Amino acid sequence: MRLQKLIREEHVHLQLEATDVEAALMAVAERMAPSAGVPADRIAAALGERERLGSTSVGDGFAIPHCKLEGLRSVSIAMARFNEGIEFGSADADRVEFVFVVLSPPDQPAAHLQVLSQIARLLKRRELRRRLLEAADASTVIETITQLAEAEGL
Repeated sequence: MRLQKLIREEHVHLQLEATDVEAALMAVAERMAPSAGVPADRIAAALGERERLGSTSVGDGFAIPHCKLEGLRSVSIAMARFNEGIEFGSADADRVEFVFVVLSPPDQPAAHLQVLSQIARLLKRRELRRRLLEAADASTVIETITQLAEAEGL
């Protein structure tokens, strides 16, 4: 499953407000719910449960909250940037500004892991992280990810 095929402009949300991780997850869940066909509170609860197992912060202001959720037909990705960094409970106390949220059906564990791996691989690139934090709009976010994903062969 190729990452850039899952990314859609309507799932890129910039300039969101949240004061903590729960509010951040709910803000993204509310935006994903209509296309996912799953209520926002179920999405936020599943993401929150996963977050309690261990922070999904990967450092440098990024996190990859993810979960498997009954009722989904396929993997769904959303990206969100928050105006103020949010404490995601990571050991290094790094505040998260940008999240990649991955929702997957429970019967697609390989696709779930493949998407997470591709995102993690891209986030190792300092230039990508900088461009995502500075992007003016959703189309710039998608263009940035698509270009670097293709360069990485993802």
